[in-house]
Amino acid sequence: MEKIKKPFYKKWWVWLIVIIIIGGIAAASGGNDSKTTGSNTNNSQTQTQQKPEPIAVTTDTLFKALDDNALSASDTYKGKYVKLTGILSNIDSDGKYFSLGSSSDKYMFDTVLCNIDKEQLDKVKTFKKKQSVTVIGTITNVGEVMGYTLEVESIK
Repeated sequence: MEKIKKPFYKKWWVWLIVIIIIGGIAAASGGNDSKTTGSNTNNSQTQTQQKPEPIAVTTDTLFKALDDNALSASDTYKGKYVKLTGILSNIDSDGKYFSLGSSSDKYMFDTVLCNIDKEQLDKVKTFKKKQSVTVIGTITNVGEVMGYTLEVESIK
């Protein structure tokens, strides 16, 4: 008696090969999506590097807005890219920040805490209290008690 052979498409190893091929095609098309996402990430990084023109503002303007209405000041300035001018009131001994105060004594308790990085230390070491300082950066925090916090990008 002769043994009847199954057609090749009914053998288990054929289906295993088919599944592997389909899986490979699915993985390859998923890889193309990640390449597209990667190029979108590069485009968004390029857009981030092109900062808008900073808003020119003084510490006196910021403190007046804070004194008038802290919520409104936060809505107006938080997250904004600014060119800020104020009077140097304090320099951190660890070199992490310096503070800018008002040109008048009226708002002496209010400050703008300017966070700096290591590249800016040499410039900050030359500062003297009560000198006028202009910085460019982004206001990251606004509070009625602590004033403003600014991440410094550059010092003019």
